[in-house]
Amino acid sequence: METQQIEKRPLRLPPLPRPGKPLYERRRTRFTDTGSALIAAFDGAVNRGELDLIIVADESGFVVSQSTTDLDLTMLAAVAPLIGRGRARATVKRDGQERGLSVKTIEVLGETLYVACLGGKFGARERELASTASAARRILLS
Repeated sequence: METQQIEKRPLRLPPLPRPGKPLYERRRTRFTDTGSALIAAFDGAVNRGELDLIIVADESGFVVSQSTTDLDLTMLAAVAPLIGRGRARATVKRDGQERGLSVKTIEVLGETLYVACLGGKFGARERELASTASAARRILLS
């Protein structure tokens, strides 16, 4: 019986990152101001989830931040706390079609904020709502 010879090659590992220097930067642009960082995060989520818009409202129902849009979002911001508290269900129509709305509550420095996503499919909307809420919290606390 003939034995096969297996060539043994040395194990090659990629280099480890140097301390203080990241291996790569995942963000293409890094904003220094909070407002621009929030808008960029929201616009990215709107594009990924094929949503209409994202808005953050405070406890009083005022707009804190929003994705880029020409729409007047004062009414949506006013109902976001009611929906977020579970006291109401929203039926939102845009261009004659019903649009889904999902709201998540976040706490930032003792303040309650409501992140709302409008439009898109339910699964994509819920996924982007979760990631946007954590991104908004992280950005507002930085």
